[in-house]
Amino acid sequence: MSRRPKRVPASLDTVTRGMTALDREHLSHYTMGNEELAAEIVGLFLVQMPSILAMLRSATSPADWKLATHTLKGSARAVGAMRIAGIAAELETLDISDSEARQPLVEALDAEVAAVREAARNQ
Repeated sequence: MSRRPKRVPASLDTVTRGMTALDREHLSHYTMGNEELAAEIVGLFLVQMPSILAMLRSATSPADWKLATHTLKGSARAVGAMRIAGIAAELETLDISDSEARQPLVEALDAEVAAVREAARNQ
């Protein structure tokens, strides 16, 4: 398996450009417009987020890293948290040992989780 070179995105904005913290149209499509169901799904996502982030931070093998990043990406896409999904997709491409490239993305991830929480409160 070839190892990717260490890299830090020139701008985290390139990872999330054009995406919203919570894509309500995407979520509405999958909940058939049921706002109560949409709120419940986002609430469950936010309840699970600490566990997913802990899994990401505690990954000790490439397999653990892939599972954590892929789980985060899929969960985020399912609820319409597209900026989180974009960051997770970028993290998924990194080698577990590349802490230099990971750090700014993990920090951005924390900020995006807060943005989704805020968006959910304003639903």
